[in-house]
Amino acid sequence: MLVVDQLNVEKKGIPTVTVTTTAYEKLLRTTLKDQGVADMAVVVVKHPIGGRNDAETKDLVDGAFAGILQAATQWQPAK
Repeated sequence: MLVVDQLNVEKKGIPTVTVTTTAYEKLLRTTLKDQGVADMAVVVVKHPIGGRNDAETKDLVDGAFAGILQAATQWQPAK
C-alpha cells in the first residue's frame, strides 16, 4: 500500500504529501491510525481520478495544485 511506503519515508524525516480521493480518504485515515501516525499531510480530490478526459483531468489537477503546494510548504501536524 502506497501510504505505508510514504509512512516509512516520513519516519526517516522526509516529509511527503499524500494525494487520495474521496472514496479512499477513510481508508487512508484508518491506515494512518493503525500505523500509529496521528497526522500527515494529505490532499483529498474528488473520486475518481481515472476515466476522465484530458480537460477533466486538467481541472482536477488545477483544483488540487494549491492544496498540494500548501501541504508541501506549510503543513504542520495537528496538535
